[in-house]
Amino acid sequence: MIILGINDTHDASACVINNGKLISAIAEERCQRKKNISGFPHQAIKEVLKEANLSIKDIDIAAVANTNIAHTNLWSLNSDFTVRDFIKFNKDYFYKWLFTKEKPKLRDIFPNYKPKGKFFYPLKKIPFITSYESNKLLDEQLKNLRINYISKFLKIDRSKIFFYDHHHCHAIYSYFYCKKRYSNCIIVTADGGGDGKYESITVIKNNIFKTILASRTNLIGKFYSSITLLLGMNPSRHHYKVMGLAPYCKPYHKNKPLKVFLDALKVKNLSFVKNKDLKDYYFYFKEKLEDSRFDGIAAGLQEFTEIRLKEWFQNISRKYKIKNFIFNGGVANNVKANKFLSEQKFVNSFFVPPGPGDENLSIGAAFAYIKNKLGFKKSKKYIKIIDSAYLGSNISKKDINIFATNKLVKKNYISIKDPNQKKTARLIASGEIIAFCVGKMEFGSRALGARSFVCDPSNLIAKKKLNDLIKKRDFWMPFTPSILKESYSKYIINPKKISSDFMTIAFDTTPLGKKHLKAAIHPEDFTSRPQIVDKKINPKYHNLIKEFKKISGVGAVLNTSLNVHEKPIISKPIDIINEFLSSRANFLNYIYVDDSLYCLKKSKR
Repeated sequence: MIILGINDTHDASACVINNGKLISAIAEERCQRKKNISGFPHQAIKEVLKEANLSIKDIDIAAVANTNIAHTNLWSLNSDFTVRDFIKFNKDYFYKWLFTKEKPKLRDIFPNYKPKGKFFYPLKKIPFITSYESNKLLDEQLKNLRINYISKFLKIDRSKIFFYDHHHCHAIYSYFYCKKRYSNCIIVTADGGGDGKYESITVIKNNIFKTILASRTNLIGKFYSSITLLLGMNPSRHHYKVMGLAPYCKPYHKNKPLKVFLDALKVKNLSFVKNKDLKDYYFYFKEKLEDSRFDGIAAGLQEFTEIRLKEWFQNISRKYKIKNFIFNGGVANNVKANKFLSEQKFVNSFFVPPGPGDENLSIGAAFAYIKNKLGFKKSKKYIKIIDSAYLGSNISKKDINIFATNKLVKKNYISIKDPNQKKTARLIASGEIIAFCVGKMEFGSRALGARSFVCDPSNLIAKKKLNDLIKKRDFWMPFTPSILKESYSKYIINPKKISSDFMTIAFDTTPLGKKHLKAAIHPEDFTSRPQIVDKKINPKYHNLIKEFKKISGVGAVLNTSLNVHEKPIISKPIDIINEFLSSRANFLNYIYVDDSLYCLKKSKR
């Protein structure tokens, strides 16, 4: 049976499952080159079918995430809006709906708004949010619009299209991505919202799968988005910058913000209770924190997140007497909170899958169809174990030829064969930065050595060059290390053997880790968000690091995503040309594609 999974909301994506095996999964942003794009994943569907060597006529079932979609997601406000737009959205729209008698229409506030990407749904039939209040009739119209379009595009009967709840998709995805198919565990989801809910708790006990809570009381994701905006950053994608800023704060600067956050939301049993004065999040915190420092706000928010999540998880563990946790949803992108939770005594095991954001919903929907059809026990046997996150587009011979014969490449680069990565490793050891592009693209928001920039993790000069000249990232944000499986224990403190295959959890580092990985860990608290590199999973990347270790004695490289700031991670080598080489300011000295090393001519540097 061929199942096509679809997420047509925020972080749109598609996947293909063939007889229980996840063949391919790709986010639409990688295809359209538009960050966090929403809407129908037209190009991602074509790409996953291509990777699976299938066509549209082969699809038996379309499993779609989200029973209902917010109008803002169909119009892609989340991915298109600037910080200024989000502030205007709050001031001129939400504030008036919440605190005045005015009932403004969003179209009047943004009369010239047009989404930047291709969304394929007939947007003229979708009202541009005339009301802040829920509208069941409109929800039904939007669902019919989705069904009609999907049926027509896939040439599939409406009876073969199934919709699944947002948080159920998160939960089922995270369970089946975990290599340990637990008979007893707890799956927790938390995010900024989906299908009208912010959190869920699913208990698996004696192989019985039961969702015991699906509610809208956990406001941590909402708080984080509002504070991200108050600190002048984009609330649709920059939460991680607030998390990265937090460790720089001196303790006395965070005391007041921490108290404000703790007073705003408390844990009660398995749910949360908000302060009665909390009518919104943006304006409430803007008033409460107007005399607090930016770093204090970030640190207070992060500590609040860790405290409240710990209380919540502990209550769940006590009630159900289970210590194995799986965590998914947007809040699970907070690697420092994941670290804190994984260290607690009431936790034996803790797993966060790749891509904890909404990109995973397409896979979750496909798994949900299987679970609902076969039942939980049979689906555990039917759905194959997933070994890695390398589920995206592969680099074909055609892709390599297009890159190698491009005029910009031929004019400015010398090509050297380096199938064993020895020459590339020597360059890394000499302080150079390599754009490394091999094999199948990673699924999720983290680069895992298939579409990565890599350099010496102990070289602070290379780190600064990477940050300032190439990535153009905020100075306070740390990079991360990819570590050989055989060197991992020398660098990372992980007594519970928590999975760190996908860079979804942070850990403390050893004294040797602080030395060898000093450019690839957080410079203030010395934590790391590492990736274990297994030879069986990614042989070329493993070999590159092994060759580098022979020269340097360091069994790791600094790894960051191969992309221009505010653009998605590249998909094909042609994206390197379009997004780096087409601008002289973004010329890269060294690019490794497939088995060839491209060196920028000295006269061009």
